Amino acid sequence: MQRGGPSCHVPEWLSRVERKREIYAGDPYYRDAWDDVSALLGTGPAVAEALHTVAPLVLRPDAVAARGGAGLLTAVRDAGFVPVAWSRFRFDRHTTREVWRYQLNIATRERIDVMDLIMPAGESLYVLLRDTRKTGIPATTRLSGLKGPSRPEDRETHHLRRIAGAAQASVLTYVHVSDEPADIVRELGIFFDRPERTRLLGALDARQDATDQVLAVLAEIEQRTEACDLSWKSALERLGRLLADRPDGTELNSLLDQVRSGRSRDWRSLLDQADRLGLKWRHWDRVAVAAELSARHLEVEPVIPDVGRSAWAADEPACPEDRGAAALPA
Repeated sequence: MQRGGPSCHVPEWLSRVERKREIYAGDPYYRDAWDDVSALLGTGPAVAEALHTVAPLVLRPDAVAARGGAGLLTAVRDAGFVPVAWSRFRFDRHTTREVWRYQLNIATRERIDVMDLIMPAGESLYVLLRDTRKTGIPATTRLSGLKGPSRPEDRETHHLRRIAGAAQASVLTYVHVSDEPADIVRELGIFFDRPERTRLLGALDARQDATDQVLAVLAEIEQRTEACDLSWKSALERLGRLLADRPDGTELNSLLDQVRSGRSRDWRSLLDQADRLGLKWRHWDRVAVAAELSARHLEVEPVIPDVGRSAWAADEPACPEDRGAAALPA
């Protein structure tokens, strides 16, 4: 058996994080997609230019439910990003864990369980954007700065996560954006099989504006997804109405009162008791309550640290979209 170093090389122009380069060199998803990238574009300046000019934006199911997609597309276009290709797909529990494999070590079990309520609940839309502005940093790093933090109290009005929906909770992040070009490669390997990866890679140097197509596909996905403002207080009110005149709902009514008053954050029991009573409480109402009440993060460092604009342009002055880099699940 041959022994030696990593399975493939991850150059510094793909990631400024040494730990990430070491891990991705042996990551099977990265290797799958890198083989496709290399076969299509080689490994020289052409691939560097292509991967630095595009940025994927993933509209998650919570953004679809909140009907935030059209506003998000307007915001990214205003920032100089033009859609050139798209693909619809669906998360499952495995995809969710693999995308954030190197960050979920800081997530509580509650947070992961809520992500399992959100991510497979409907289709997501992967939109490949071309950056029309020359900033000297990778497009995906610039777009990542625009998305805003996972902590809702740190999100500002210009952040995509504030634009996406009225409900602001730590786990309701609405969009996912790759941090660096290396993450584009790895996530292509996670989300898509080879034929679809090849199709999307073929659009890396595209110049067409696919906005109308993306909006049409988004409308189709929204039509299949129940709309919800994801307000947890409104969700509790709807649960209360479902319990009206239910003599068997005494225990759940008591818990509901405790949650409303802040004396309990036991969202699991709330959902379980609603199920036992056979209440037709909407899925996204359940998500809204769980998102608000669930615990956030552990006091540990992620396996792979975040990277922001400063890693690529240390001497560049800060700009509004860079404030508050997100810590986890992006």
